Amino acid sequence: MHRYTFILAFCFALALPGLAQQEETGYKNAFTVKLFGLSVHLKESPHPEIFPNRIDDKGYVTLNYGAIVGYDRFIVGNKHAIRAEQGLYADCSASLAGFTHIGWRGLIFQKNRHSMNGGIGPTLVYRRNWNRLDGYQDDGYFNQRGDWQYKFYWYAGELEYNYQLTNQTDFSITMVPGLPELISFGVGVRQRF
Repeated sequence: MHRYTFILAFCFALALPGLAQQEETGYKNAFTVKLFGLSVHLKESPHPEIFPNRIDDKGYVTLNYGAIVGYDRFIVGNKHAIRAEQGLYADCSASLAGFTHIGWRGLIFQKNRHSMNGGIGPTLVYRRNWNRLDGYQDDGYFNQRGDWQYKFYWYAGELEYNYQLTNQTDFSITMVPGLPELISFGVGVRQRF
């Protein structure tokens, strides 16, 4: 538990210099809308038959239909931000699922029109209970409450590639590593204001 507290404290400590500069530079914002996605499973699923939108027979690659919206509050120029994100989508079993995330974002690199951000922070993932599906064997990974299953992560990450289309608008690709199970992708736009 102390390790998680340390990670959160470290993220917010990185943000403190930006708070001190608030009067000098002012805050900047960004709003992100992305279509979500594509899930790539890193190991064979024990029950690919419950993935109706799988691209291959073993369920390694599955289409998920949904969206992610996010809001960034820049705290150190355009280099550090706090992001709040909400995703709502049909998961690999085509069941209603989503996630709620808040965390720190930092610029990894920027060259010409290209940039990459990385982020980390607490995330709640939830889905309709898969135990209702024929062929599903519950492995106990998710907690259950009524018709829903959920998992809380103290820290979850994201990589975001942005290509600047105009001064304020970026084409954006998100990669969410759900290690060791899968990697998910989303595509959309980021608007700075």
